[in-house]
Amino acid sequence: MMLRRCLTPLLRLRSPSSRVSSLLWNASASLSSDPSVENLCPNDGKEEKEPPSLNARKISVDLSGLCQEEHFHKPSTDPPLVKHLKSIIKFRGGPISVAEYMEEVLTNPTAGFYINRDVFGASGDFITSPEVSQMFGEMIGVWSVCLWEQMGQPEKVNLIELGPGRGTLMADLLRGTSKFDKFKRSLDIHMVECSPALQKIQHSTLKCMDEEVPGSGSKQTLSMLSGSTVSWHAALEQVPLGCMGMESSFFTSLFCMT
Repeated sequence: MMLRRCLTPLLRLRSPSSRVSSLLWNASASLSSDPSVENLCPNDGKEEKEPPSLNARKISVDLSGLCQEEHFHKPSTDPPLVKHLKSIIKFRGGPISVAEYMEEVLTNPTAGFYINRDVFGASGDFITSPEVSQMFGEMIGVWSVCLWEQMGQPEKVNLIELGPGRGTLMADLLRGTSKFDKFKRSLDIHMVECSPALQKIQHSTLKCMDEEVPGSGSKQTLSMLSGSTVSWHAALEQVPLGCMGMESSFFTSLFCMT
């Protein structure tokens, strides 16, 4: 067939002789059945192709994952903190530690228990010893002075409170030691508190005022109850070395001096 297609233009020449036409046609008919000459005549780079079958290509899509419940975007009634904890667990691919859980529940920047509100007293969720009576803070203050004297009355002491709540304990301590001038002058007070809301309450309870440090251009915060400097820290690691420390709720008490 291919050879016959190659010879057909010759058969259509103008005014060919009948004998030449007859010879060419017979030659094409006889050679077309010979497989050895099937590819002697190119088809100008064009080959006849059968039309592609409609079923020649198939694309399969796995839709089984779309049936899983976790992919359905249903409205959730979980509080924001619960959603946050679930997302952490899902991202980890497993459970989180109790320490991580407690840190998120208590100090999460947006939904932590202590972060955005006052949780103490009658309008809060619980009460601590300093909120019951000022005698607790005053007794701690007298004990602090005794310890300070036993250690040689150092000129500078970092007094650190962990989790100071409203600042009630520190305020009662400073009032109870107001007659010990040398002790008051030695104090640098450090409050370890991560809650911005509670920091403001502590600032008010200690009757703090901000003033510029002469010659440095920086500011410092002073408590008008004792004239001592007061600093706030989000974590214990930020507190300078050398301390007299105390805590009223999650530690019994920790005291050390340099």
